[in-house]
Amino acid sequence: MYELIKRGEIPSWRIGRKIRIDYDSLMHYLQGDSGEKRPRGYSDAQEDVSSDNGFCFMGSHDLSVELLAEFLNHSSSSLSLKTIFKGSMQGLVALYHREAQVTGIHLWDEKLQEYNLPFVEHILLAEAYTVVNLVQRTQGWIVPAGNKHNINSWEDITKKGFRFVNRQRGSGTRLRIDQYLLENKIPVRQIQGYEKEEQTHWGVALKVANGEADFGIGIQFAAERLGLDFVPLFKERFDLVILQETAEKPEWQQIQEVINSTAFKRAVEQHIGYDTSLTGKIVYETPHSAKVRH
Repeated sequence: MYELIKRGEIPSWRIGRKIRIDYDSLMHYLQGDSGEKRPRGYSDAQEDVSSDNGFCFMGSHDLSVELLAEFLNHSSSSLSLKTIFKGSMQGLVALYHREAQVTGIHLWDEKLQEYNLPFVEHILLAEAYTVVNLVQRTQGWIVPAGNKHNINSWEDITKKGFRFVNRQRGSGTRLRIDQYLLENKIPVRQIQGYEKEEQTHWGVALKVANGEADFGIGIQFAAERLGLDFVPLFKERFDLVILQETAEKPEWQQIQEVINSTAFKRAVEQHIGYDTSLTGKIVYETPHSAKVRH
């Protein structure tokens, strides 16, 4: 986030020691060069995101979110979880606008060497919120079986003659990719396929499996499921974020019970590349004295 602000890609201003960002400019950044303006309060979802017996998740894609929805949708309670997979940044903005009750993010701040919290603080500046870990997972290069191109490290992203498949703007994976390019002063024009974007880890893996790309970044499970090779690059924290007004509802307590259950954790652990040692832990909660809505 700090790098985006410093480069002037997202305009901001200061309120005391805090930095406030401009939401219209943030949405313009997330939409790329389309030039389409997203009105405040507008939802990309085709259905109403709230209902009497359901919660809406809008945020980054992950298998654990799909599993959570399955557990809830097949439980004895009437609570259901609707999932709309967007990028991490889009999810935070949707949460701010009350377009979703919960979001999932994995945003790495290189300057602070911290996951998620710096971004939540910037976007939910005047809100009271709670951040809960859902899973930790491993991301890396997804390459064809046998890794005939010998892609083994970040440096290989500029190998000539090999086709890369990217993730969409606003996703945590895309942010990690762009941070590496920025730090190492690598122009995007040096990467064949940089402009080719996929919305999910499965999309990246399918492009590689179908021979439409030679490599991309995604989760280990997606690579293994499609018979592809995987080269680990980093382990990340995938957190859920909710506003305090939601955290106090009984529906959220039901969701927490599922997340903390042995059955859910075992289901997640059946998939390679996942770690549930922090699952259900509160990463951050707005101090009681600061829980004031503006």
